[in-house]
Amino acid sequence: MEQRNVILAFALSMIVLLGWGMLFPESEPAKVEQQSQQTEQIRPGEDQLTPYVAPVPTPLPVPQQAMPENRLKESPGETIAFGNDVLRLQMNGKGRMTGALITNYRQSLAADAEPVAMLELSDRHAMYIRTDIAGVNEEPAFHVVSKNTGQGADQLLLQAELADGQIWQRTMRLQPGSYVVEIEDKIINGAGQRLFRQVVERYPDKEASNIQEYVGPIGLMGDKLREEGYDTLDEQSVEPFVAKGGWTGIMNRYFIAAIIGDQKLDYKYYYHGDGISYRAGMLDEGMVDGKNAVFQTRLYIGPKSINVMEELDVGLERSVDFGWFAFIAKPLHDLLLWFNKYVSNLGGCIILLLVVIKLVFFWPTQKSYESMAGMRKLQPEMARIKEQYGDDRQVMGQKTMALYKKNKINPLGGCLPIVIQIPVFFALYKVLLMSIEMRHAPLGGWIHDLSAQDPFFVLPVLMGVSMLVQQKLNPQPPDPIQAKVMQFLPIIFTVMFLFFPSGLVLYWLVNNVLSIFQQYFVLKAKNAVDV
Repeated sequence: MEQRNVILAFALSMIVLLGWGMLFPESEPAKVEQQSQQTEQIRPGEDQLTPYVAPVPTPLPVPQQAMPENRLKESPGETIAFGNDVLRLQMNGKGRMTGALITNYRQSLAADAEPVAMLELSDRHAMYIRTDIAGVNEEPAFHVVSKNTGQGADQLLLQAELADGQIWQRTMRLQPGSYVVEIEDKIINGAGQRLFRQVVERYPDKEASNIQEYVGPIGLMGDKLREEGYDTLDEQSVEPFVAKGGWTGIMNRYFIAAIIGDQKLDYKYYYHGDGISYRAGMLDEGMVDGKNAVFQTRLYIGPKSINVMEELDVGLERSVDFGWFAFIAKPLHDLLLWFNKYVSNLGGCIILLLVVIKLVFFWPTQKSYESMAGMRKLQPEMARIKEQYGDDRQVMGQKTMALYKKNKINPLGGCLPIVIQIPVFFALYKVLLMSIEMRHAPLGGWIHDLSAQDPFFVLPVLMGVSMLVQQKLNPQPPDPIQAKVMQFLPIIFTVMFLFFPSGLVLYWLVNNVLSIFQQYFVLKAKNAVDV
């Protein structure tokens, strides 16, 4: 195998990795089943968990149609609002958390952009968190008993009366600067009752989940991360399972709504979907306090910021998908954020991170370029061998290897440095793609968002030019077909990178420029290039 074959394989792998999800998005199921109107319940003594679903008065429309105006709107009764300096929440009269605005993140860079809505009820998309009593087909009406507001935090005491006369009390706390809602549910004289807690999403954007990133229902049970995708739930049912502690929820690229259990207790987790509505939930057995049933949980509704989620110590940071090479990506991410403490521009941090990577791989890369320089000097001799023995490929191969041996050149000398850098590149790619710190982070000039494409395509074009320069420095493949394929790679990559996040394009461009300088000076030292 020659080095150019490794480069070609790497380039084609990148095309598959980066371009497949964009060129061939996953199609949605051809047939969407309507949500069942039958009430499903869990009753004491059942061996198998069946998620509780409240009755639906009328069939839901197919996803392509707008939802009726009265569908999923606020229920009659009291609307309850509370929050802190980073999170504004809203509950309806049934105790469902139907609204969550993450106030320190905006939907776009526009001056009048609204805060990110993680929970919402709209005609096209709905996401909310609900809690129900297992085995009871009743939606109680909550009202506010007391509300204490101080130092930027809210504490609520809610109460509802059940049909059998039992009282359901709910205490909710939200500390300043926190995305964690602490909830204690108490059912007076309700010892033995169980609660469902579930994050519900209707009409999700299924195409957002692809080969590059996963979005949708997710959870951590024990040490196992569960990703039960929309398409998986459409095609088959997922058996419920029991785990100690853990969490479950639904996420997108940058934000997550998760239910976090008591890490010392066992919970029965379930996932369900029917093509329209998807639920990630748990059955909470709670604790008995005299004749009362007491349930404690936490909700995390906020950004997938690793530093913030690690403080909870429940493994919520694993919702950030760094891919197969997470063991490399995590240190790179930490180093990027460390640079950001001293350099306020994340574009500059990307360049610093790249310089560090270049220094780590300087020696093997240097050996690679020296091998390429030696092969470049031998191109006239290789062309002569091809012309003389081109009809006999076996003899031509023997003569070529003899030429390499005579000049002490290992044709595989450049392969290993490239191979060992492939995992690093893939890991860095995932860091730049998935890190919420990149969202709406400016580079300067015309680049206002490193997570979005270059609006004027300047960086992708410069990147394509840099690839052309690199090709001029590399030894030309003897195979004319292979040479033509290599000539088209800069064009293919340029077109593909037109629509990729500018942070990724910046990384590739600066990497190419530094590589060009290093390779040029190696060729100059070896007298393998005209200067």
